[in-house]
Amino acid sequence: MIKNFQLGIIAFVLMFIPACATAPSIQPQVNGLVVAERFDRALDVLHKNKDGYGKNNELLYLLDEALVLHLAGRYAESIPVFEQAKLKYEQLYTKSISKGAATWLYNDYAAPYYGEDFERVMINVFQALNFAVLYNYSEALVEARDVDSILTALNAQYALSQKNVYREDAFARLLMGILYETQGDLGGINDAYISYHKAIETYENDYRKNYKTPPPRVLIENLLAAAQVIDPEAYKAYRAKYNVRFVPIKRKEEKAEVYLVHYNGLSPIKYQDSIVFPLPGGQISKIAFPRYQKRIFTREKSYLTAVADNKKIFRQNTEVGEDITGIALKNLDNRKVRVMAKAILRPAGKYFAEKAAENSVRRRSGDTPANAVRLAGGIYNIYSEQSDLRAWQTLPAEIRISRLVLLPGEYDLKLDDLSLGHVSLKAGEKKFILKRTSR
Repeated sequence: MIKNFQLGIIAFVLMFIPACATAPSIQPQVNGLVVAERFDRALDVLHKNKDGYGKNNELLYLLDEALVLHLAGRYAESIPVFEQAKLKYEQLYTKSISKGAATWLYNDYAAPYYGEDFERVMINVFQALNFAVLYNYSEALVEARDVDSILTALNAQYALSQKNVYREDAFARLLMGILYETQGDLGGINDAYISYHKAIETYENDYRKNYKTPPPRVLIENLLAAAQVIDPEAYKAYRAKYNVRFVPIKRKEEKAEVYLVHYNGLSPIKYQDSIVFPLPGGQISKIAFPRYQKRIFTREKSYLTAVADNKKIFRQNTEVGEDITGIALKNLDNRKVRVMAKAILRPAGKYFAEKAAENSVRRRSGDTPANAVRLAGGIYNIYSEQSDLRAWQTLPAEIRISRLVLLPGEYDLKLDDLSLGHVSLKAGEKKFILKRTSR
């Protein structure tokens, strides 16, 4: 009797072990260093503490490493790490039967982190910007173009009632248009016009409604310039709707364009909501599900400034191109039905497994050990049921964009009062400047 009782307790202790898995222990430290803009130090911590992410969080490690390299200005080093993250995501896309079964018995931490759908898209967005800042516009264009097919594939796996609101990425389409323009021929301008047209449709019909993100001015200006060349009739309609000044294509070719991409604020953090409820036979259980909570940041607007050698000043405000926080909240809200279904069914699976163990111990050893098993089961149910709070925490809250069209020459660039360095601009050049602020 004592032996069977001990075996029962040992069995439940073993059940606790997988439930102890959590989010990466080292990630808060890395995130804190990113907030402080100590990117090289964050990389040191990452490289020395890879085990701190845990065996089920390899994708998160790669995402953090790639993005911190990107933020540190080590763009060429960031590129292969983002490629590793893509490969890891593909490997995890079809999860193993054994890992899938474990998530039903323990919790979602028993399986590798697969990433949120929007996180997969952000890989391509940052990778496109990696290539763009290195003037490799053809590869940048490949990355931006891939976003559409990725979103289509992601949504294809869900039932019609469970698909994400996030089905198109307007910012990626804006990037595509800018990159097509770099081709410098009529075909490139035509492709840019198509991209700008689709981008502004997505901003107007999707982003404005779901994330309160209207089309940024740079998109409107570029759309008007391209439409003027490619589709005069559409140009008239756009001109009537968007009464803004813009630089025509021919004049842009004689000047230089500086695009500032400003990563602002901190992406939201996941927290757990839970409900405790009774089960038959005196047992108790819990369902848990994640929710995002916004993180506050104080820089609600910013400005790109260029100071020429003759001290003439050019200035343009930035605007939100990608509300990552808004997309994250909607994305999680859309999949809440899928999360809740699993959260509700998992306690039932645990209950039947524990009831079978309790009955087995009762037959062999009597009521006292069986009651102990039931008590242990209730404790296990409460403790083990944890929602998956893992997330790509080094992401910014939003991506802002601004553009200045300048005569060729020498300029000192600033984001507000922060130096962006000295640049020498050539006619027809499109230069991308990337800057991260967290507060």
